[in-house]
Amino acid sequence: MTINEQSNAAPLAEDSFPDHQDVVQRFGDLSPDGTTSTVALSRLFEHPRVGLRFSRFDKLTADGAFGPYQILLVGQCVELQAAFGKVGATVRVGTGIRAIGRSSYTYGQGMFVGGRLVAMAEATIVLADRSGSIALPDELLSDLEELRLPGSGGSVAPKPGPQRRERQYYPGTATVHSRVGDVDLNQHVNYIAQLGWYDEAIASYAHRLLGDDGARKLPRYLPWRYRVAYLGEVLHPRSYDIGIAVSGHDEHTVHYELGLFDGEQCLGTADAAAPRGKLPATAFADCGFTS
Repeated sequence: MTINEQSNAAPLAEDSFPDHQDVVQRFGDLSPDGTTSTVALSRLFEHPRVGLRFSRFDKLTADGAFGPYQILLVGQCVELQAAFGKVGATVRVGTGIRAIGRSSYTYGQGMFVGGRLVAMAEATIVLADRSGSIALPDELLSDLEELRLPGSGGSVAPKPGPQRRERQYYPGTATVHSRVGDVDLNQHVNYIAQLGWYDEAIASYAHRLLGDDGARKLPRYLPWRYRVAYLGEVLHPRSYDIGIAVSGHDEHTVHYELGLFDGEQCLGTADAAAPRGKLPATAFADCGFTS
């Protein structure tokens, strides 16, 4: 794996994060090469983020002074900085707030093994009611400010352009099918499961180019970085199409643009960076395929 780029977020030292939690790695977190997969990173980052408490806001909601409301995850970025992985090993996750908006806020996280940064993540949350997004209450704003990371502020990730929501933008297509295990407590397909679908689409693309001889090597072609926007509800049981395009490449890295579609409706987009490996240069002239 060659990681020759950095995300928009500058890496932070472990002690820069206001909250720290330990997470134990499971066997299912490891890819066939024995390292932690990028999809598993999203799962490992989830528990410390969900477990972060906002005392003022929690009291406000407990007193019935705010709500009803929904917490919506509208975007995430997860990036592997260095290969790691061991069943039963403990990783330390630092969590703080990177950006605060009118109706949204963005977590910033770092994952450390023995004090070494091995992965980074961001996740953007929106509060909403039936009419749409709602302003963050003062109590929550105060909680968020106390957890703000050094050097943070403003908006983090640009939204994908309107062309990314059009099926014709993507020359390639891979079909995925929801499973009952993908469904979470909110009765829709979990965002981590959707991240795995993007992995499936890229694996389909690589398999088409490499053939059966390269099938066992497919995990090494999967992304080490994802930036995902969640645009609509994904339900079960359904079949969906993943549109795929190659936006750029060099001798080490391939940059993918992906879109999740239910018919003509775009329910999400993703940008990914993955190892090029032995993918030939001719592969990037036309990535059209159907699986």
